[in-house]
Amino acid sequence: MDKKEQEGVRKPEEGVQKPEENGGGPDFVCDPIPYEYRKYYEGRKGRHPVAAGILAAAVIFGGVILDSLLILPVSWIIYFLPLLGMVKWQSYLTGKTYEKKIRESGKGWYAGTFTPDFLMTEDHAGVRKFYYYNDITSVEETADSYCITGDGERLTIPKMYLTRDGVRSVRHHLMRYCGECYEQNFSEEEEGLQLALSRDGAEFSSESGKDYIRYVRSRYRFYYTETKMWLLGVCLCFLIRFAMGDVSFLSIEARVGLVLAVVLIPVSKWIVLLLAKRAVRKSRQQKQEGIPVVLEIGKSGFYFQNDAKPQGNSRIWTSWREIKEVCEGKNFIVIGNVYIDKRIFTEEQIGYIRALCQKYAGRKYHYIEAEPQTLWEIVKAFLPVLCYVALLAFVFAVQNGWKTGTPDSGRIAEFYEGRQEEEQQRSNAAVSEQGNKEPLYVLTPDKNSLRLTASSVQMNDCYSSNETNETGRFYISADGTLYGASENRNGELGLGNTESYITAKGFYREMEIAQGVKHVSPGNEFMVYLTDSGILMGTGNLPSVGSSYTPVELMEDVQYAKCSEYGLIILKEDGSVWCAGKLYDESGNVIREYSGFEQVMDHAVFATAGARTMAVIRTDGLLWMWGDNGKQQCGVNTDVAVSFAEPVQVRENVQMVWPDRLSFSSAREYPGYLSDEPDPYVSDRTYIVQPDGETYACGEGLTGGEAFVRVMVTEE
Repeated sequence: MDKKEQEGVRKPEEGVQKPEENGGGPDFVCDPIPYEYRKYYEGRKGRHPVAAGILAAAVIFGGVILDSLLILPVSWIIYFLPLLGMVKWQSYLTGKTYEKKIRESGKGWYAGTFTPDFLMTEDHAGVRKFYYYNDITSVEETADSYCITGDGERLTIPKMYLTRDGVRSVRHHLMRYCGECYEQNFSEEEEGLQLALSRDGAEFSSESGKDYIRYVRSRYRFYYTETKMWLLGVCLCFLIRFAMGDVSFLSIEARVGLVLAVVLIPVSKWIVLLLAKRAVRKSRQQKQEGIPVVLEIGKSGFYFQNDAKPQGNSRIWTSWREIKEVCEGKNFIVIGNVYIDKRIFTEEQIGYIRALCQKYAGRKYHYIEAEPQTLWEIVKAFLPVLCYVALLAFVFAVQNGWKTGTPDSGRIAEFYEGRQEEEQQRSNAAVSEQGNKEPLYVLTPDKNSLRLTASSVQMNDCYSSNETNETGRFYISADGTLYGASENRNGELGLGNTESYITAKGFYREMEIAQGVKHVSPGNEFMVYLTDSGILMGTGNLPSVGSSYTPVELMEDVQYAKCSEYGLIILKEDGSVWCAGKLYDESGNVIREYSGFEQVMDHAVFATAGARTMAVIRTDGLLWMWGDNGKQQCGVNTDVAVSFAEPVQVRENVQMVWPDRLSFSSAREYPGYLSDEPDPYVSDRTYIVQPDGETYACGEGLTGGEAFVRVMVTEE
């Protein structure tokens, strides 16, 4: 390459368009930061830490009231404030530990963008490097990485640090811009992989066992979120209180409980490591006996056999839906609970395994480091707990000495009596501050389209002209033409086949489907659209109709229609509501299955559906919902029911309802499979607006005395 300027890298010449001027994001991100570091850092507060803190304070205060031996009304503050300090101290130490790890491992992070003239990489510090296509002499793709070589420059992009979309994006851009010098020594396996390999090699017998033990130790971490620390602190508080109390049987049981809690920690880790070493010995024995490793990866799932008897416990067949995560480290891949050593595979075979795992596991695929905790990290994990225990022991010892008439009892009583009023005032101030929380804000991509302040909602405002999911996108142009870009596995494009129509860049081509369309809604295996004349058409694996590769008429005189994952709800011109298909809960259990098209309600002004819920607003303003209520998204407390097969009345005086997403149309321009992050506007919530313009929500992450919580709508 030519002579470099600032940061040792040549800058673009005058007139060359920079990536940010194109308005697009990076084409790939090389992210060497292990997944577990981000997971532990971002999740250090746990779920509902504030609620756990309030519960801890209530339990301690209640225990003080019920315990007749404690006569001081402010004693609970003596226990709660140190507990608060322990929780925040623990969270601070955890955050600092993993922040440092993220910072160190993130030094190799960079984002890459392809332009017509060069490839630009940019790291976290904003340092950019430019690799001009004219200066690149060779590009080599192997199963493990992309190697780009130029005049004095070499860039290696490991596939292990990329997402599947990133891998494909780099390949397509390099083949496009550097086709003459592009050397492809690896081609992805498209559908499946079957391998039967021996366990030969001394390296496998020695290093593989060490790596497996290291992996097990890294997964067994002493890691405590704020939520767990609140609950742990309450348990310790009462255990120590009873252990140092005067009631004999409670004292003995509490001491036994403390001993068991202390002993259980090292014993449990010892048992886990013992089982891991046993598994290593078994693998070595199987190697000596010549038992091969059988591995199969396909669209339907994953099969692994490492024993001579495939019908035993060593036979593992798991679907991708059941697999929680797929983790890859430098020397291993873990699919679900199956640990696979890379050393028994060739580099090309590992490339096939990685490509298929990224394809079928999707966002479940992660890169991890598998680094066990150091002794200092373990000490920091327990240091706040030990200090809290020591402080509690001192407090309880002082209180017990005061109650039994020790020489210091008079001074202790005088101290507490003098501080009682001040502590009570602080407590009242804390409670008052807790009651003045900021309102809950929710995001929407287009607030104006919701018509929150309108006196009435017009059906034309509710039609969706753009919908995306993980496998495709359907949108309506200004002239009423419906286009689709989809995996088309079930014929959702309505073109008479199941072809994906993939472009040279590896993306789905946008195909014309129909004209005169005003509304579209896709399900998981099908798609429906509403014509200008009120006829509902559908294509794909249609609910209660069957498979069709071309559009078929489903119903006429239709005002509105919306798809759930595998179901369909229809609002006709006469106000009747019809349903078809199946409603599932989050675990995949069938809540309700309709036989053909069934009428479920009448006198309705609006009917819609989320992924696993359905909703109807009747002419009297009553909201009826049914489906999955596991996160209270039906507006009913989960203690009442976690699902509803039939409509239930959940709210009065409702003007509009949005299940799952606070918008009528999707904000995305491309299918979900191109996105590294989930859609920020979609969740297991239900949003409603009243005639007065007030907006409420229920479901995931919302708590309150009532099912629906008032929210403030803001546009991002």
